[in-house]
Amino acid sequence: MKRPLLPLLAVLMLGGCANELYPDLHYYMKEKRLPTPTEKSFPHCEGYGCPFYKNVELSKNDWAKIERAYGGKPRNAQDEREKVARAIGEFERVVGPITGTDVDLAGTFGKTGKGQLDCVDESTNTTVYLMLLKQKGLLPHHEIEQPQVRWPIISGRGWMHQTAVITDKETGVQYAVDSWFEDSGINPWIVELDAWRNGWHPELVKNPSN
Repeated sequence: MKRPLLPLLAVLMLGGCANELYPDLHYYMKEKRLPTPTEKSFPHCEGYGCPFYKNVELSKNDWAKIERAYGGKPRNAQDEREKVARAIGEFERVVGPITGTDVDLAGTFGKTGKGQLDCVDESTNTTVYLMLLKQKGLLPHHEIEQPQVRWPIISGRGWMHQTAVITDKETGVQYAVDSWFEDSGINPWIVELDAWRNGWHPELVKNPSN
């Protein structure tokens, strides 16, 4: 299911320094030419920038693993975010062998070629997983937003970066759900979007003195 790759320059020109490249999540999916994800079948982005996707169909056993990783009913929004992180990690462990992306390493350029994903692929796939959790009634405390970007001039990092995003319904606080920082199958980092946008990186947690 190949399709033309929108040049990065065009994206930058259209988006300017906006954090959201499109009007909303529906428009984002439409621009990526991705079908609406359902429990029966959903798209999985690959190829750096999501130039193409594969349709994924999971078995009842696969779904049971994901729901088991999520666990029981969340006590509150924070508990739900912890459950979401576990579920996204399990999604990657289940979907990776199906799509050949179980070999994906953290970042983009540590390894290139077949099976490696960039932040656009990762954030789009994570957003799809979030949409599926929502359909199953497993996201009562959050809304799903379109992926958002951070720019080097603001973040202090070397390149544009994109993440999946959810919003706490009660507080209105937005959170980055970023799986790009870790190898395939490792739970994503969920941090406040404002911190993420201003240069947050796991090394700040692993090396708090930095």
